[in-house]
Amino acid sequence: MTTARARQGSGSGQDLPSLDGPRLRAIPAGREHVQQIQSCFLGAPDYFARTEGGPPGAHAAEQLVSEAEADDTRRVYALVPHTGGPAVGVLDLYLHHPEPGTAHIGLLLFREACQGLGYGKETTAALEHALVRAGFSTLRLSIGDENPGAKAFWERLGFAEVGRLERGVGIYEKRLE
Repeated sequence: MTTARARQGSGSGQDLPSLDGPRLRAIPAGREHVQQIQSCFLGAPDYFARTEGGPPGAHAAEQLVSEAEADDTRRVYALVPHTGGPAVGVLDLYLHHPEPGTAHIGLLLFREACQGLGYGKETTAALEHALVRAGFSTLRLSIGDENPGAKAFWERLGFAEVGRLERGVGIYEKRLE
């Protein structure tokens, strides 16, 4: 059992029901998923060029998984087709952040070849359903001004800007029902 799986099954009150959507399974990511997550990062060069100014670091996925394993409020998922094969996306999620009852999406990213296929919408719907079942009332995320496509995507899903950070970042929220 991986550390991420152990945390999710720990009964800490931060467990989530299944995040599986109609076409993708959300697998709690551990060390054994680092290479697949790194491949997803490498498969999304436009995102990293916009947000980081260049390609992801050689150890970006390893760092993501390590940071999540060290933070009991954080979950990282590899998004894998039900039909099998490698991960097509990654979900980085903070629970009860920045306050109880709020979940914060740190990252929802799909390989560019898998964008525009409805995976993001399906994954978000599955996430919202799981969060409601777990007692969460709000889903939050941050979007940098350099990523207008992400802003349009999240607004289509019902998220609204509720604040701004000084660094050109909008804070978006959606109340869960």
